[in-house]
Amino acid sequence: MTSAATEARPLTDAERKTLTDLLAREKGTPAARVGEPYVALACLSVPRRGDKDRNTDLVYPGETVYLTEDEARSFNRHGTRDGRQTDVLRKVTGADGTHEAPPRLPPRALSGRLFRPAVPPQGSDAPRPDPEGSSSISVLDDGRAPEGEPARPGPEEMADHLREAMVPDAVDLPPSRQVRSQQGRR
Repeated sequence: MTSAATEARPLTDAERKTLTDLLAREKGTPAARVGEPYVALACLSVPRRGDKDRNTDLVYPGETVYLTEDEARSFNRHGTRDGRQTDVLRKVTGADGTHEAPPRLPPRALSGRLFRPAVPPQGSDAPRPDPEGSSSISVLDDGRAPEGEPARPGPEEMADHLREAMVPDAVDLPPSRQVRSQQGRR
């Protein structure tokens, strides 16, 4: 029983290819990459290095990711174009790293400020905001909602021609046996 466990044999070509693919995939994960350790403060989509299909790995807040200085700088960029007001990565410091919980970032810090659209110029056909006081909400609190009362037929529904019995003008014929047997054969 132990001879099978200790028996050494070379890998087949298929096993070697599978092993190579698994090792290549392991080297590209965010936790096993070359670079400095950073803690993600928000969900990040980290691109895989050297991947021709440009796949990415999802890194959740609080997880460690290894990035080069340029990669970290591109994640932590902020400005009017990016909209971010704060960093989304924090460098791990110390021998064991930082053990404090990462701060929660509000969505506004990641998406930037929202501005109202500019009012279109006079004479343009673009939609305009409602003038002040033009819209109002009316609340009826007397309990007389139309859904609360029984339905009342209108005069068009009370017409005499609707009260008369319907005279059949055509008689429905049941399908013949041939049609049923042909449908069952399909």
